[in-house]
Amino acid sequence: MRTTLTLLLSTFCLIGSQAQDRNWSAELNYPISIGESFGASNQGIIGVGLTYRFAEFDKVKLGASLDAVWFATTFTNDTDPVQELDYRDFFLQPRLFAEIPLSAGEKLKLRGGLGWTWYRSTGEVFFNSEGKVEGIDNNSGPDVNLGLSYDFFPRWFLQAQYDLIFSYGDSPSRTLGLLKVGVGFRF
Repeated sequence: MRTTLTLLLSTFCLIGSQAQDRNWSAELNYPISIGESFGASNQGIIGVGLTYRFAEFDKVKLGASLDAVWFATTFTNDTDPVQELDYRDFFLQPRLFAEIPLSAGEKLKLRGGLGWTWYRSTGEVFFNSEGKVEGIDNNSGPDVNLGLSYDFFPRWFLQAQYDLIFSYGDSPSRTLGLLKVGVGFRF
């Protein structure tokens, strides 16, 4: 996992020699979970992203992105004594995307992408009346991404994007949804 992450980040850095063209962007998002049992109970903490646009055909730009998202939840178990159980979820999402302008001034852009999601969930599992056992689930699967961005200054933009993740692994197979709303900076 660390080798893959190091390889992806190194590739982004090597390709980045054209930074004066503003092909790069950094993003800060607030994540919201949508969908199955993961959905309604988890609290988004932060989402960060790095995007590189490496090709342009007419008005369509092609690129690659890497997103990381963190969630945290505390459940209360109604036993005697009452116990609080902490859960943490981490998503790592590399993807390829295409971006097209929707307005004449190219301030409003539509982006769609395909990628892969690695999903790690850690939590305390209530084992018995004397203690807790920590559980770690590693899951992964393909994801589909769709988003909109609006440039409110030449380098700054607002964005909203939705990820549909088809997850399988240690947990039962399921479909997860992530909505990310945030701000970005092009450089």
